[in-house]
Amino acid sequence: MRIMINITSRQLNIIKTLLSSNEAMSSIAISQAIGCSTKTIQSEIKYINKVIKKGKIVSTRGVGYKIEGSLEEIDLNEDIYNDIDRVGYIIKELLNLKNEDAIKLEDLADSMYVSVSTVKNDLKEVKEILNDYNIKVATKHKQGILILGREKDIVACISDLCIKKENDLSINDFLKPSIKNDIFSIKKMILDILNDEKMILTDIEFKNILNFILISLSRNIDEIYEKGSRLNVIYEKIKTLSPKDKILKFKKEYIRKYILDYKNRRNNILKDNEHKELILKSIKEFTQNLKTATSIDIIEDKIFEECLYNHINNLYKRTKLGINQNLIGLNDIKIKYPFAFELAKIAKKTIEKNLDIDISEEEISNIALHVGGAIERASHSKERRVLKTIIVCTSGIGTSMLIKSKLENIFKDNLQIVKIIPSYLVEYINAIEVDFVISTVPLQLENIPVINISAMLTEKEVKMIEKYIETGNIYIDLQIDSLLEPDLFFIDLDLKTKEDVINYMADKLIEYKYIDNDTKHSYIEREEIATTEIGNMVAIPHGANGIIYESKIAIGILKNPIDWEIGQVRLVIMLAIDKDITLDYEELFLSIYKRIDSIAKVINICENKSFEKFSNMFKR
Repeated sequence: MRIMINITSRQLNIIKTLLSSNEAMSSIAISQAIGCSTKTIQSEIKYINKVIKKGKIVSTRGVGYKIEGSLEEIDLNEDIYNDIDRVGYIIKELLNLKNEDAIKLEDLADSMYVSVSTVKNDLKEVKEILNDYNIKVATKHKQGILILGREKDIVACISDLCIKKENDLSINDFLKPSIKNDIFSIKKMILDILNDEKMILTDIEFKNILNFILISLSRNIDEIYEKGSRLNVIYEKIKTLSPKDKILKFKKEYIRKYILDYKNRRNNILKDNEHKELILKSIKEFTQNLKTATSIDIIEDKIFEECLYNHINNLYKRTKLGINQNLIGLNDIKIKYPFAFELAKIAKKTIEKNLDIDISEEEISNIALHVGGAIERASHSKERRVLKTIIVCTSGIGTSMLIKSKLENIFKDNLQIVKIIPSYLVEYINAIEVDFVISTVPLQLENIPVINISAMLTEKEVKMIEKYIETGNIYIDLQIDSLLEPDLFFIDLDLKTKEDVINYMADKLIEYKYIDNDTKHSYIEREEIATTEIGNMVAIPHGANGIIYESKIAIGILKNPIDWEIGQVRLVIMLAIDKDITLDYEELFLSIYKRIDSIAKVINICENKSFEKFSNMFKR
């Protein structure tokens, strides 16, 4: 029987962070990922090494920490380790404060069994989250911290956070017992009023209205008398009733007033068709920008236009009505479809500018699915003709017939295999009328394209043949480690702006004759259309125009992080890749993203400053 050891959530997170990296990690990188000091990391690792018997976290001076041995004593999936969502807990405590009440950092630290310095570190993320709702965290002299913001923004913040999957917050965390116990009757009041007003809502609308009313009542129910002047109409109607009946009457009148106000706003927005032209204009502008930035042409895709129009139209109406929606997981889309997500950010900038609405990163994930679908359609939209080919094979009749059978099964309507010939007869190929040659031996012909494959015919090779049938181009299966060069690995760059960084790295690519000046200018143009910043202090500049003489990737590690557009950037990965001959550009992009999908991994790269270690991350 395996005996599991007991460790804290922070200790478990240290282990998981180390396991997520192929290289040793510095204490600075781990501390940034976990959210504590390097001294705490060292102390926690010392404890971990004390309690685990079959494995060890080994430290190498000047390199960092890595795990050696077995970790079978630790259940990496055990929920008991995730004892508390500290950021969510702090947000809950702050949003539940009344008026200008404050809470001390020491009290927060004690209630979570952590240090005050840990709370201070968590507050950075808390402030970022609340700032999105126009809520500020302020300090009250000798009393602690409190929040400053409009009541409607606080209610909207609570409602929104409670439907997100990324935290442990629930609407019950913000409701008083009297409201919790009365949810059924409040829901019935809402349904009765909706029925009286002949209003039919979507499930999302109803849930938002219910949440808004529950939160508002919970926050204001005890202040009915003191706020009589603010609720003057309601107050006059109920002042002669008993306290219990006053509260009941207040609820009904408050709910009715809110629903009537919502009905008027909803009707006005549903009747507003002026934004239709703006949405269509945004889509046209986006597809044109997409073609300019990436050479991907979906301008004539009517399915994309219709689907994206419906999505943005609903988004516009939801935004104006203050409706929150539980969207597809942001991280799921960023990890599975990072290239589509990157392109969707171009749409975000265009839509925000034309419609004067804010689009969250979560909403970008939905747009990314539409973009990804359009790209997939574009790659299969060209009319295909039947191409003729011959197979050159030296592995014997069995292997050659197997390859022939596979290809005929996959490309039965698009490929005619004229012959199978041995390599010693290649000089006769020119006399045979074919569009291209498939060869299991290295082969180059003067006037006929050749696709070299292995005797096993891999999925990649099938895709190369498919791409040739679609486009008439021979595609190359690029490996990232082959695109990296020591001369293009720049460390300790002391530059202050993103323009300086892009110009410096592009000039180096020009100097080594990998790109031309037009490609350099396209990096700047792409950045103007939408930022290439992807989070975790990383930017991936890339362009669409100009000549790429040889595909390469330049790496820039800045001496200090600089402001890019949304946040700060320290690691810059500049792509100089000829997309017209790259077999799977999206997969290449995904491969890069997987190596930099956490702040800990990025800091580790920046701290190591090693070309060899960076290149080894991509070796198979």
